[in-house]
Amino acid sequence: MKRAHRKAHARIWTLLGLLLPLVFFTILAMRQSPPADRPAVLIEAPAENSGEASQ
Repeated sequence: MKRAHRKAHARIWTLLGLLLPLVFFTILAMRQSPPADRPAVLIEAPAENSGEASQ
């Protein structure tokens, strides 16, 4: 029984050792580009007469 437990333990850790980095690098590859790499978006100032004068 001891030997089967050791084999299962070794297989589980080997599988985790292979899958975890693969998942990590896949997530890194799929994530969006950081804000510095994105083009600038012009944000317009709100109009001065946006309805405040009607009150």
